[in-house]
Amino acid sequence: MSENDTQIPESAAGALPESQTQPPRAELVQVDGVVKEFGHKVALQDVSFSVPAGQICGLLGPNGAGKTTLFRLLMGILKANKGQLLVDGRDAFEERVEVKRLIGFLPDEPVFYSYLSGREILELSAAMHGLNVTQTMDRISPVIARLRLADDIDNYAEDYSRGMKKKLGLLLALLHQPRLLVLDEPTNGLDVESTNLFYDLIFEVAGQGTTVLFSTHLMDHVTRLCSHAVIINGGKLVAKGSIEELRSAHENASLEEIFLKLTARDAQEEPSHEGPDEADTPSQAIRPRKLRRLSRRG
Repeated sequence: MSENDTQIPESAAGALPESQTQPPRAELVQVDGVVKEFGHKVALQDVSFSVPAGQICGLLGPNGAGKTTLFRLLMGILKANKGQLLVDGRDAFEERVEVKRLIGFLPDEPVFYSYLSGREILELSAAMHGLNVTQTMDRISPVIARLRLADDIDNYAEDYSRGMKKKLGLLLALLHQPRLLVLDEPTNGLDVESTNLFYDLIFEVAGQGTTVLFSTHLMDHVTRLCSHAVIINGGKLVAKGSIEELRSAHENASLEEIFLKLTARDAQEEPSHEGPDEADTPSQAIRPRKLRRLSRRG
């Protein structure tokens, strides 16, 4: 069975963080007329869409389309030249400290301090969020086990495989019970079983009211997992809406056929809207300084 044939479980047992008690707005994410420029290059041009609360939305586009730039705008890392991005009614840049409390983010290439174990990274993150470390670790422990990470949680995270780092990154994204879960290529580097586990957890957190926005190049996974999709190409919005609405507007074509039609370009054409940070790999973000490992006690 290939990765594209991954079966998405409909339900699963296990403990997960409960959604925050205050009810979110009907549209948790609102992107209105957003323009982002890097010098003379336009990474995003007049992009507008919204994501209903509690829904799973796929953000789709070819390499260099502007997906990572959009994620960084939502995280308050970048400021839009024009337009507005709101998360639960809060401006993503002007109120970025509060917005970051609402978001759990999993980058495509998670990077961790080289001298900390997976458990120590989770405990450090819990403390930085102002959470009770013991209670948080007790709550997340069943999820650690479900992700098949329990046997390695006390090993140095630097020594983890790419898939194990993705699992630890998802645990960190879920740790503070976010209202919005932002996942950048979440299943890259994962085997079929781990992909199933990831999507099972995503289904559960969405069922508890968490909104999920994720990017992927696997159209089959979007069809199975998402209720909504947004497609951008060359920094421009080319389609948005529920999966049913998109298919109905294109004579019931498959999502892959719709994507290829809307993002088609001449073989000689070069992407013209790619910003300097838009390599579709958030690993270009500032990495923690690599420090010499400290001897572990106990």
